[in-house]
Amino acid sequence: MADSPSKLDEFLENVFRGASRILGCNSTNLIVINEKTRTMQVRIGVTEVDYPMLTRLEKLMGVSFRGISASLDSATNSLLYRVWQDGELRETDSLVTMVGGAIPTEVTQKFEEIIGEHRYIVAPAAGASRRYGVLVFEKRGLQPFSRQQREVLLRWARRIGDIIENDLKGHRQWNALPGDETGEDSLERHLLQLTLGEPSPAVYVDTDFRITSCNDAFEKLSGKSSQELQGEQIIELFADPAPVTRLLNRQVLYPDAPYQEESAIIRHADGSLSRASVEVLLLVDDHQRLIGFLLPVRPDRGGGNWSPGELLQQERLATMGEMAAQLAHEIRNPLVAIGATLEGLGRELDNERHQRLLSSAVSEIGRLDMVLKKYLSPRSDMVFTAVRVKELLEDVGRLLSGARKLAGKRISVDVPADLVVWADYDALKHVMFNLMLNALEASSPGGEIDCRAEARQSEIVICVDDNGPGLGAEPEDCFKPFFTVKKNGTGLGLPVCQKIARAHGGAVNLGNRPEGGCRAEVVLPTGEGRAG
Repeated sequence: MADSPSKLDEFLENVFRGASRILGCNSTNLIVINEKTRTMQVRIGVTEVDYPMLTRLEKLMGVSFRGISASLDSATNSLLYRVWQDGELRETDSLVTMVGGAIPTEVTQKFEEIIGEHRYIVAPAAGASRRYGVLVFEKRGLQPFSRQQREVLLRWARRIGDIIENDLKGHRQWNALPGDETGEDSLERHLLQLTLGEPSPAVYVDTDFRITSCNDAFEKLSGKSSQELQGEQIIELFADPAPVTRLLNRQVLYPDAPYQEESAIIRHADGSLSRASVEVLLLVDDHQRLIGFLLPVRPDRGGGNWSPGELLQQERLATMGEMAAQLAHEIRNPLVAIGATLEGLGRELDNERHQRLLSSAVSEIGRLDMVLKKYLSPRSDMVFTAVRVKELLEDVGRLLSGARKLAGKRISVDVPADLVVWADYDALKHVMFNLMLNALEASSPGGEIDCRAEARQSEIVICVDDNGPGLGAEPEDCFKPFFTVKKNGTGLGLPVCQKIARAHGGAVNLGNRPEGGCRAEVVLPTGEGRAG
């Protein structure tokens, strides 16, 4: 590396600044060690905290700590030297131990008096061919760095070593190093991208999903200190743990899968809630053993915290998710048993019509079993295909045929045969089943349910009209979990329908028709790019 400031220095400063914030550190320094000249020098120093007394001390001494140089021979008793020589990460709470004889003891002691108790961790900055120096991270207090923080720091140090080595070889594309194209060091590359992006709250968890440490930004976001958070289950910080659990399970089961984000609801110490995007990075050691996870959390700055009424709404959503999971477990086993019984009964019957009816029932039970398995699976992503709207509505109509005949009502489907929407067939079928059943229950005896659909610019709109008394509440209230105007209703049908529609990039709308009755609209995007 050249002695004069360079664009590489500026690049590394940005990396160090981002790394410090993600690790929850006050400062980061790159100390370059030159074995030929037997010197060590603070090449780059990034300080996140202002120490006015430190500036005064530098003036009294007539030297700047940034850029300070020392003889390598004078530092052989230092932690810096041992880390550079052995290539192993180490930490200490003593500045004297860290620098040894590289800086006069009276200076380091004075420095420690100024800043108080601090923790230091030193990592080797090594490329493929040799070690170029060490990285020093510093934070307040005496609490050791967590194992997950140490692994992340070690990964950054290796990346810095590769960047320095490539710069010496004349390679200026520091973000595109050998191995990127194979994905072998995708974690290091992703960590580097995190440091160069806008700093965000970050929390570290162990293999049991318990919090081991976090940065300052996450402390401010959660309203709790790192000590208070330590040992707490990560999912306890979210109103609905499902999105975070999904991400964690996906990284464990599919470690080579691309990194993904989920929208989640943060529960703050004061009881308020806010929306955020959560990402999970799986951390493994050099032997590919799982040691934990890093979760960058990006708050939704436009959303803010929710009011008490909105808090209750989100708590209901979380309760609904827990209840749905319990119901899915309880329903699945007897459902499979019923299907097997009906299938056996169908083989014993001679009546062809009855066999067809039982075969249809067995087929529908099998579909419901698949829906439950997909809900309970860690990878509960929907499968999007081209769905013919007319065929789907007619399929739902056949399932509801018994209900409409008993009530003396009819279902009409007026949809172009070639109208196609990009959707998960079973999920959309669930939505239309609920909306058409609601319409049947609301209609007067002898009434007719009209189902229509049309393309409007970049959207497909599916309408279900009934001739009942209309909505018994405001449309927005109908989508609140556990809100119902039915005598025996659960208040879960419409919230689930809305959730499915939004997962498709669309929505469910309710309203009263001018001529009487209610209209339910399902609005979905037409193209593949909008789905999901």
